[in-house]
Amino acid sequence: MAQAFKVVFTGTLDPTVNPEDVVRDFAAVFKVGEQQARELITGGQARVLKTDVDADNAQRYQAVLQEIGMASRVESMTIHATGAEDAAQPDASPAEAPAADGAGFGAGAADLQSTVSLAKQATERIPASAASNVLGDQQPFGPVRHRASHGWYWITQAWQQFKAQPRVWLAAVALVYLVTFALSLVPVLGSLATMILGPVFAGGLMLGAQSQERGGRPRVMAGFDGFSTHGGQLALVGLLYLGCLMVAFVLAGLIAMATGVVTVGSMDALNSSDPDVVAAALGPGLGLFLLVVMLTIVPVLMLYWFAPVLVALEGMTALEAMRMSFRGCWKNIIPFTVYGLALFFILLGASLILGVVSALLAAISETLMVVLMLLIMPLMLVFAVLVVLSIYSAYRDVFHTGTQSQGAHVF
Repeated sequence: MAQAFKVVFTGTLDPTVNPEDVVRDFAAVFKVGEQQARELITGGQARVLKTDVDADNAQRYQAVLQEIGMASRVESMTIHATGAEDAAQPDASPAEAPAADGAGFGAGAADLQSTVSLAKQATERIPASAASNVLGDQQPFGPVRHRASHGWYWITQAWQQFKAQPRVWLAAVALVYLVTFALSLVPVLGSLATMILGPVFAGGLMLGAQSQERGGRPRVMAGFDGFSTHGGQLALVGLLYLGCLMVAFVLAGLIAMATGVVTVGSMDALNSSDPDVVAAALGPGLGLFLLVVMLTIVPVLMLYWFAPVLVALEGMTALEAMRMSFRGCWKNIIPFTVYGLALFFILLGASLILGVVSALLAAISETLMVVLMLLIMPLMLVFAVLVVLSIYSAYRDVFHTGTQSQGAHVF
């Protein structure tokens, strides 16, 4: 007697996925028609998809089904060493479970790695980390180095995504800001809560961006989807980020004092409400102190930048995501510099234009000045949405360039 297993689709889907995306992914991965896949997936019944496989291959099937968004289980079955194919029958006939005899599920264990591969459209929806974890000889998931021009490319891609659904994105980001603003009004605990929950909101927005890329429509409540998708790990990212920031500020202060950039007297002067006193105390050391702070803060930002999206979309733990985020930022430090400078000059240019217009309107009418001030908030919100979506476009470019162009073998 030899031990074998069968893979059973439970009939339920991950509540965070779009059923039509699941249908397309399943059809592409397992080489069946979309109508057959739709009947199987939307039927709501448990179906045996594959029988007579060993434990390793059963787990591989299950891992890919999970990434597609299909809940499944692996059940043991006993078969004879000879005539094994007749020892157990699927729970459903081929007509009821069309995937059981499809090219993907019908392949033998020896041919799994060579017969089943993702189509390009499915590859763009299934995280590359899933493919690399399921396939032993797949190149490990990791960042790809890009040229400096990609820093601007991330911004232009974000703008195109924003233009496709501007009102939804403005409402989604505005809602997140309103909630975080309300939390920040709570003394002490409110500020801590906004820091810890920030990655949770960010992860939800990343899920919305992914949904839009797949052809869906982002939700106004997208920012809250992170609470139901790896919410604990996303909150842990916020907690670790807060701890790293505290360490960085303390380290910056120690370095500044050790090098004489800041003295005890100048530190006391910082508590003064008189800006002239503060400027006189710090003098030329102010610029050096800010430089020291920046040098200690930048590595922390690199740890954090991609962490929420890697947790939300790749299912990584908080520590894994922060390490991978640092790798992605470090490997693309030049395009990230271009990206940061581009955002800075966009913000600076907009501020200068608004400043000039404000001065002109103030000289004409106070009413017009009030109108302009009301327009500034939506413009700042557009900039915030651009930053959010540029993080997603950078993530796609840095971590999924290879999968987009080459495809990913899943089994």
